[in-house]
Parts: sequence; structure tokens; C-alpha cells
Amino acid sequence: MTRDGVAPPRVSAKSELRAHIRSARRALPAAVRAAADRALVAAAVGVVRASGATSVAAYVPMLSEPGGPQLVSALAEAAPRLLLPVLLDDLDLDWALHDGGFAAGRYGLIEPTGPRLGVDAVAAVGLVLLPALAVSRDGVRLGQGGGSYDRVLPRVTAPTVAPLYPGELVGSVPAEPHDRRICGALVGNDPDGYEEPHLHWTKGCAVAHHWHSEQSSANNGG
Repeated sequence: MTRDGVAPPRVSAKSELRAHIRSARRALPAAVRAAADRALVAAAVGVVRASGATSVAAYVPMLSEPGGPQLVSALAEAAPRLLLPVLLDDLDLDWALHDGGFAAGRYGLIEPTGPRLGVDAVAAVGLVLLPALAVSRDGVRLGQGGGSYDRVLPRVTAPTVAPLYPGELVGSVPAEPHDRRICGALVGNDPDGYEEPHLHWTKGCAVAHHWHSEQSSANNGG
């Protein structure tokens, strides 16, 4: 209780986990972050090539998001067709074909200027790389809280993978009934460089693609 007898607002477990991970990301030294991002970008390109996907949906990393400023350009070289999200008024995501151009979007986001393809365009891609603050070993994804990917994921039929920094693949994430689980987490190398980025499959969805066995981890959850 506060001094005036009013109970403070209750903080949800999801909000607490978001705050913890955001703080940890902000605390990463610039050199450590840059090295982690370079390794993650190379690993993400490897995942795209191993998947054989000719059409990939990805994201433009915000400040402190895994992948950093080189992620999009590297993916554009690896995938013949790259789709990037555009935030709509209702917080759903339209998709635009990456043509190298960007503009300022809502809430400080950077958005592609290429042709808009509609919200259902993501259903036709062969691989989705999506942002996350954390992923549990059973595939529950912790997002930023806006609900955009809660709208997107029911449209997706391709494998879904979230690039993460070390420590962000966790035992559990608080789940809501509407949460859609994702297939994998691409976890970056540890700060000391002893472990390279690795794709960990979760129990979130069945991945019957040929590259599942090639990319499987010894810590495989699926």
C-alpha cells in the first residue's frame, strides 16, 4: 500500500520479464553488441540458405534488437524476395517488398518504402524471421506488447524463427490463450565467444522441412 492507502498497480509477469530483458539489452557494451549482431547476421543468412526459401519475411531491427543494422541488407542478398513489415493504424502488419528504401514510421520504427503487398502476403513466404524479447523452450514468444505478431502468426504456414541474444531462450514465458507458438530461436554467441550462434528448435510447431535435421541443436526442444 502507498501512504494514501492506495494499492500500487499490479505488474504482470510478462511486463516484469519485458523490463528485465530490455534492461539487459540496454546494458550490453557496444562492442559486445556489435560482435553478437555480426555473428547473428551470419547465422541468419545460413538459416535462410539452408531452408531453400526464395521468399522470406523479416524485420528491421530497432535499437538494441538482435541483428542490428546489417541484418536486412544481408538477408536481401541471401533471399531473392524479402518482405518487411509496415505497422498499420490498428497495429496489424502490412508487408512491403524490400527495394532498398526506408522511411520513418510510427513509434520510431523504420519501414520499407517498397510496394505494399497486404497483410496476407506473409502466408506465401518460405521462412519468417521475427523479433522477440524472449522465447521459451516450448515456443512461447515474448513480444514488445503491441500484439502485432499475434495478428500475423495465424496467417503464417512457414517455419518461424526469432533471433535472440544469449540468455533470452528461457525455460518458460507467461502465455495467454491467444498466443501462437513459434518454431525456433536463433541464439547468439555468448560474450566470451565460446559458443557460436545456434538454431534451437522449440516444441512450438512441427517442422517437417528437409533442413530441420541439418539445423538441429543438441539442445533441441522438438
